[in-house]
Amino acid sequence: MAHIEQKEAYSEKARKLKNDPEETSSVIEGVLGPGKEFQKTDHSISTGMFFQMNDKWNSVTRRSMGGKPYVDLPLNKNKALDQNVFYFINIYSHGEMPAMCEQRFIPCEIGCVRYSLRDGVLGSYHDFIDPGAIPRGFRFHCQAGSDTTHQIPISGFELANGDYYKMFLQLCSFVCSTPNSWASVYTKENDIYRVNWCLRWLAKKAGVENHFEVHDVESLIIEMYKSKLQEEPSRTSVCRLLDAVVWDYADNTRCKWHEENDMWYCALASCKKIAYCISKALASVYGVTLTAAHLPVYEIPSSQNPKVVVLDAKRFQKVCSSDPKLFNYSGAAGNVSGQFSMDPKGVQPYKGPPGGGRGILRLLQNLATSQNSSG
Repeated sequence: MAHIEQKEAYSEKARKLKNDPEETSSVIEGVLGPGKEFQKTDHSISTGMFFQMNDKWNSVTRRSMGGKPYVDLPLNKNKALDQNVFYFINIYSHGEMPAMCEQRFIPCEIGCVRYSLRDGVLGSYHDFIDPGAIPRGFRFHCQAGSDTTHQIPISGFELANGDYYKMFLQLCSFVCSTPNSWASVYTKENDIYRVNWCLRWLAKKAGVENHFEVHDVESLIIEMYKSKLQEEPSRTSVCRLLDAVVWDYADNTRCKWHEENDMWYCALASCKKIAYCISKALASVYGVTLTAAHLPVYEIPSSQNPKVVVLDAKRFQKVCSSDPKLFNYSGAAGNVSGQFSMDPKGVQPYKGPPGGGRGILRLLQNLATSQNSSG
């Protein structure tokens, strides 16, 4: 009986935490027991424990979001969306620490890109972060995380920057020209928790307040597409768009260190590839001419892209079926059988070379024919 009552008590605490993340501190106090109060100003608590107990972006909060952005996108309504300036950010870590570790991430690299659809990539910021002392007992875990991703050394890295104050101020000045004002940055939805945690960790190390709001770039792309075409692509198709790997080894995409070591897993590259994906998908929709600032040089098309971007195949098929102008259903010239052609308008059906069979068979037939004629 006592076991059932105890289980119900913990279930009630879990429901409170899920419905109101602000009550995290009261729930923790109940779990720790009487006399163990948690104070935000208690500097005796380690940095990792501070973020674990006060992190609104804990696993419960993320599950309750249901994959939706937690605030409205901060768009400038006085400008067209293709003229708005956005900042794409990513922060890499030496893996995600297990639950028994008091520090959730070990930040090691940061990248940020300034971008607008009209002008392309306008600037970039990149630096390696000195993670400090690796938590005792987790060095092998961090080394394995590094080896399988970015391969940044977990200690003794000569490019790692330990001046957190200067680093954070440089990031703030790059993103926001107005001091002490809130700045919005974008990253992939799956990376929001890590980027948020690392930004607060970096701000605490620098001794300044964190004024960054992190939003998911998937919602931004959907909004940009919907604003122009009044059509909303599926979130799955947008995620597939951002997972493109065609630019992993493109020139002027990775940082110098990852370029020299021929590694594609780079924080700066992940930000630039978001810009490339948006340019590739939406430039033709907004009538933007692609330049070297939008895509790597070898990716710039020689002709204008079509005006429709297929981010949702099912919806595109419905549009095509409802608009007969998109396809040519009339009989093609020279079509003896009189059957209708399903080829796109202006595209001639493929006509193979005369003769049948594979090339080797035709060669043998030609040899046999020449021998018979000579005989």
